[in-house]
Amino acid sequence: MGNTKKAAFLDRDGVIIEEIKFITEPDKVKLLDNAAKAISRLNKEYKVFIITNQPAVGRGMCTEEQAKKVNDKVLELLNEQGARIDATYMCFHHPIHGIGNYKVECDCRKPKPGMILKAAEEHDINLKQSFTIGDKTGDIKSGFLAGTKTILVQTGYGGDDGFKDATPDYIAKDLYEAAEIMLKEE
Repeated sequence: MGNTKKAAFLDRDGVIIEEIKFITEPDKVKLLDNAAKAISRLNKEYKVFIITNQPAVGRGMCTEEQAKKVNDKVLELLNEQGARIDATYMCFHHPIHGIGNYKVECDCRKPKPGMILKAAEEHDINLKQSFTIGDKTGDIKSGFLAGTKTILVQTGYGGDDGFKDATPDYIAKDLYEAAEIMLKEE
């Protein structure tokens, strides 16, 4: 059919769950207030994807399997509250602090748009009708480079990540308010 679906590309840490630098243990996962409610509302109109850099793997702080277990816990907590994630895309690389095969300048690590573009290709997504939501400038830049609209949430880093090279289309106090913005655009 060719790019017929809309998507919400969500950063995970600081947007869906509480920001913990280099989270490596599933029992530390805590959903942010109303995150599941926001995703549940988005599920009615959008495909919802997690797009997340997880450099703790590349830095040797945990394995890919441990990182996936943390994400599985996120999905479990969301499912318990009626929210669905259609797929998760994770980048484990770090171009400077990575170890071994993980020390690479890849196309998937945000702010590059590789994960969003892969999700769009694999799930028939119309990027112009889609949104990228994040708490860091890199999330916003990634969405911009992929051709989506962007929303910076004020949870997590709230854009205060030391970079100023991307301007969001919208600013929201949290994921729930971001979902409201998206649904009003319908």
